[in-house]
Amino acid sequence: MLKTENKKGFTLIETLVGSAIFLIVALATYQAFVALMNGVTVSRIKITITALADEQFEIIRNMPYADIGTINGIPSGKIAHNQTITRGTFTFNASTTVRNIDDPFDGTIGGTPNDPSPADYKLVDLTINCLNCTNNIVPLKFDALFAPRALETASTNGALFIQVFDANGTPIPNTSLHIVNTGTNPDTIIDDVTDNSGWLKIIDAPPGINAYNITASKSGYTSDQTYPLNGSAGNDPVNPDATVSIGQVTQKSLSIDKLSSILVKTIDTSCVPIPNISFSLTGTKTIGTDILKYVVHNFTSDSLGENTISNLEWDTYSTILTNQGSYDLVGVNPNPSFILNPNENKNIQLIIAPHNNNAILLSVKDAAGNPIDGASVEIAKTGFDETKTTNSGICPTPGQVFWSGLSNGTYNISITKDGYQPYTDTFNTSAWKELDVTLTP
Repeated sequence: MLKTENKKGFTLIETLVGSAIFLIVALATYQAFVALMNGVTVSRIKITITALADEQFEIIRNMPYADIGTINGIPSGKIAHNQTITRGTFTFNASTTVRNIDDPFDGTIGGTPNDPSPADYKLVDLTINCLNCTNNIVPLKFDALFAPRALETASTNGALFIQVFDANGTPIPNTSLHIVNTGTNPDTIIDDVTDNSGWLKIIDAPPGINAYNITASKSGYTSDQTYPLNGSAGNDPVNPDATVSIGQVTQKSLSIDKLSSILVKTIDTSCVPIPNISFSLTGTKTIGTDILKYVVHNFTSDSLGENTISNLEWDTYSTILTNQGSYDLVGVNPNPSFILNPNENKNIQLIIAPHNNNAILLSVKDAAGNPIDGASVEIAKTGFDETKTTNSGICPTPGQVFWSGLSNGTYNISITKDGYQPYTDTFNTSAWKELDVTLTP
């Protein structure tokens, strides 16, 4: 009688499970290997950067003290602000900033006691960044102090202290400052950033009257600057270029904040979008006498009756139609003159109607500038007398009332609202006219 052997193999399911386990283990091993190699590469790059920093500081240590400074900077010296250095397959950018330090041990400039020689020693700040690394290496920063061998002598310079703050007066750190003084030989050009308190303090700055032009900027923020006399801000700038005097501290303040935007929609009195409507936007901040920072800018709504205006500074803006021959501005929601706050995305509706002879858009507000709804507004002249209520249309026009088709002449205005004193005045008609009225409680 023959015996049969019972031979067993792997089932398909067992094979698939085994293969899956093998792939998981192999993938985990591969990922661990890749992470290990990345770690080795990152470590090697950081060691290279540290060695570069040692090289740079050794070069500076062997310089005469008077040469420790950046080209065209303060203090002025022979060190390039930016250098490109190659080591093996890696390329690095070395950014060097040198600052004079006023040590409070012997007093400070403008302080008690006053230090007539405020440049006690120099702080060298070195930042090295890998330009072609694929490992997202964070730039490494190094600092070193350098002091003169001999005793300090009395300075013939001054100091320039610059602070940057936002719309609420909160200091803004890491703000880029670009400072130019063309009165020195060679020109002084400083690119630096504010500290954690929003300050940049330049010690031992050469004196000069309205000599230092300063610009403050930061990604995602507005910008601010000082202005030269008789430049774009006229002969009386609001914030003129800084003057530095011998032995004195000059303080300058600049204000920036997060950018804002406006979505403008052009609609008719039934809130239906109207495309291709031209309008203007104007700010109220000034940089000089009667010189606006945000001058009149013209825009046109698209085929959907919309236009998004970006990168705007916080300000009080006003808007009107620029194609008034075809349309009249019936009202604006929230108001023809509106406040745009920092980091705000504001929606504005321009309510328009076909042009019909003379027209008036009248806005009624309280002392704080808030629109007053439900106010009774009467305009009258010989042969005409009509009363309307603010914000009574289909589309909201807060605190506003509109007339069109008026004949030429002088009209009397009478406005009443419970809780406010009555208001009376006169106006002359024109093609389109805007009036603002403030009611007193």
